[in-house]
Amino acid sequence: MDSHQVSAARLIAQGLAGSSRPTTTTTLSVVSHLGCVQAQALGGALVSIALRTGTSVTAVREAMNAGDIVRTWTQRGTIHLVAAEDLGWVLKLTGQRTLKAVAKRREVFGVTDAMVDSAARLAEEAIRARGPLTRQELLEAFEPLQAGREYGHERYLITTLALRNIIAQGPMVEDKDDMKYVLTADWIPNPVDLDAEAALHEWMRRYVLSHGPVTVDDAARWTGLPKTPVRQALAAAVSEAEIVKVSIDDQDHYQSPDLADHVHESREQANELLLLPGFDEIILGYKDRSATLDPAHEKLVVPGGNGMFKNTLIHDTRARATWKRSPRKTGPRLIIEPFDDEAVDIARAEVVAASHPAFV
Repeated sequence: MDSHQVSAARLIAQGLAGSSRPTTTTTLSVVSHLGCVQAQALGGALVSIALRTGTSVTAVREAMNAGDIVRTWTQRGTIHLVAAEDLGWVLKLTGQRTLKAVAKRREVFGVTDAMVDSAARLAEEAIRARGPLTRQELLEAFEPLQAGREYGHERYLITTLALRNIIAQGPMVEDKDDMKYVLTADWIPNPVDLDAEAALHEWMRRYVLSHGPVTVDDAARWTGLPKTPVRQALAAAVSEAEIVKVSIDDQDHYQSPDLADHVHESREQANELLLLPGFDEIILGYKDRSATLDPAHEKLVVPGGNGMFKNTLIHDTRARATWKRSPRKTGPRLIIEPFDDEAVDIARAEVVAASHPAFV
């Protein structure tokens, strides 16, 4: 495989194209396959899943309500969707590390350990009495703490409880791209328990199978973990023949053992035009995005480098433009902004939009 095939291979590995997709996919199988799904923009995350399941956003929302998927701060201090049964071992790898990284920020906002312990008790009492709570309802339960209404108090009380695996977001808020808070001990009756070594091995195996080809740098950036244990986990997975190491442009990459065959079978399918939400894993899932997104165009996708990603139009395996929905009720569905040197098939994009989960 050469560098020109990397983007096609990743589209196929991620289930956006080609023969590697199972005959039947579900919301749970997609999220489990990807390991975690970036969900800062929850509506976009639901679209990302629908694209991979071949279903609708409504169907994905219904699956979320079934309790198999939760949303919480799994890695890099960023909120993701994760299989509910996997939450415990993922947070075993990342939770304490993230809590330590933001300890000084908690102090700045006056969020003490005693306050967090009290918040945990209040959350447990309120959720057990009333069922899953919206964010506002959860904050109302914290009123006895008199912690104030500063954003920092609210944010760090909630995220600290989440990182301690006390709460997570479970069912959807009706008619909104938001989720309600649940107690993980009650919501997840049968969590998978893995020790740290087994957990990292499993996480790296899934990441490579779903995102490959990837480098050690990609994997470390995605997890937010140090390179040394990541490298060791990848080497262990190679030794057990779960993944393979290949050289692309004289750099070590890791991928599924059968990915090259899938690329050969499905290269043309990977060339199809895709309308992806801004935080899709095909862009967010790598430290080096250049296989799909030209570095010269990255500022057009992430204006100001502020972490907010625009929707991308992918064609022939490369990002060619950003897009958004037209506010008009009639006429073209899309407003497309091609990158400076890119030609975009507008007519084809409109055909794709007609059956796209973001529009139906």
